[in-house]
Amino acid sequence: MALIKDIFAGPFYTWYSPGLGGHTLAEAKAELLDLIEAEGPFDACLGFSQGGALLAAMIIDHQKKNPFGPNLFQLAIFICAGSPLLVTKSRQEPEDIGDPPSVASMAPLTTPWLGPYVSGHEPHPDESWNVFVADKVREAGLTIAIPTAHIYGAKDDTLSESLNLRDMCEPRRRVELDHGCGHEVPRAPHLVQKMTAAIQKAIHNAVVAH
Repeated sequence: MALIKDIFAGPFYTWYSPGLGGHTLAEAKAELLDLIEAEGPFDACLGFSQGGALLAAMIIDHQKKNPFGPNLFQLAIFICAGSPLLVTKSRQEPEDIGDPPSVASMAPLTTPWLGPYVSGHEPHPDESWNVFVADKVREAGLTIAIPTAHIYGAKDDTLSESLNLRDMCEPRRRVELDHGCGHEVPRAPHLVQKMTAAIQKAIHNAVVAH
C-alpha cells in the first residue's frame, strides 16, 4: 500500500495531536462547532481516520449536553475512523472552547488510550489521553443514535478502533462495509461502487428516521 508521503510531498495537517498537547483536541472541536454555527446546519458529516474520531467525539458531547434537543447531524459517515478520544489531564487550558461536557462526567466512559501514535506525536508524560469504550458509552445512554455508515478495511492496523466506534452506534441504524484493504479510501471501481451503495443506504435510513 502506498503512503500519502509517497504520492504527495505535503505539507501535512492534523486535527489534533497528543504531541502538541491536549488542548488541541478541545480547540479542534471548538473550531468545527464555530464552522457549523457560521455555515450550517449540515444534514450529514463524513470523516476519515482522525476526522471520523473527532466527529464521533463531538456527536457524543452534543448528545450529553442536549439529550432532548436537535441532533448535531442527521447522518454520519465514518471511513476507517478512529475511536473518539477524551483528554483527562492537560498541561495547557484550551482557549475559547465554549461549554463542553465536563471531563469528570465523561471520564468514566473511557480507558487510557495506548495508541497507535504517529511517530513524533506521542502524548506528553504530564498529559492523559483516553479513548471512549463502546460498552461504557452504551451503558451511559449515549449510544450515537443517528443513522451511521461504517466503512473500514480488514487489513487496517487500526481496525479495532473503527469497530469500537461502530459499536457505539445504534445497531438498527448503522450500515457496515469491509472494503478489505488497509487504512485508505479505496479507488478500485468495484469498491467505489460498494461504498456508494453503503452510503446511499445510510442516507435512506436518515431520510426515514427524519
